[in-house]
Amino acid sequence: MLSWVYPLRVVQAIFALATIGVTAYVIGSLYSEWSFSNVVYFMLFNGCWTTAIAVPYLGMAPLWLPRFSHEFVIPAMEIITGGLWFSGFIAMAALIPGPGSCNFPSCHALQAQIVIAAVEWAMFAVTNYFAVLDLVNSRRGRKQENDQPVAEVNAQSGVSGQQNGQETV
Repeated sequence: MLSWVYPLRVVQAIFALATIGVTAYVIGSLYSEWSFSNVVYFMLFNGCWTTAIAVPYLGMAPLWLPRFSHEFVIPAMEIITGGLWFSGFIAMAALIPGPGSCNFPSCHALQAQIVIAAVEWAMFAVTNYFAVLDLVNSRRGRKQENDQPVAEVNAQSGVSGQQNGQETV
């Protein structure tokens, strides 16, 4: 595992907590106008999902629970979480008014939430790349091990070709 991934997981958790805080402020201050906006609640879900499920699993499963750290589950969790953040910040950016007409503090909080979510998505995009790269490399290594000729495998194991019905040249 790369040495910089674990500090990045901590930063991902901090940004997710910041999203929860900003979302709570927006829900509390704009209760009548924005309380029924599903995008705001979706951003709250993203923060909770990342803080409670994604970052703990992605950070601890390879170390302490290797049995639950399947080679396909880690990239899948990365891709799902990155997709949630991407869809959340795009939907929020499409929902709020333009910068010129954003004149109240809650609107500025929504702008900050978009920036936090975009940075969170960028961090997950980086870790997505390395998770998929690790998956491809592990699959390639396993394929190369399985593609060895029979004579080479027999030579490594000390079995002659005539014992197993094949003649070696």
